[in-house]
Amino acid sequence: MIYTQKMKEAVHTVKPPHDFTIDIVEYDLTPPFLAIRFYESQWLHYNDNERLKCIMYLDAVKTILEGHGVMVTLEPVIDVGDVIPNKKKVRGMKR
Repeated sequence: MIYTQKMKEAVHTVKPPHDFTIDIVEYDLTPPFLAIRFYESQWLHYNDNERLKCIMYLDAVKTILEGHGVMVTLEPVIDVGDVIPNKKKVRGMKR
């Protein structure tokens, strides 16, 4: 497992804008890496200023994780419909 408790605590120091939901997913490939997921259905409901804050948040989380020596990528999820994802955050889900 590359997503450690220390990383989780560091990520939680950054307050997400609005009700922006991300998932941090661990991919056990060679080399292993983390992906930060965010959802199109949620993104579509934000105006440009809110999206900018979300981008800054994604960058801050990515920087924190990379600071722990882990490769990180952003993974937009093109989900269907107008339903905003619930506020449940799934962090460290192993793939």
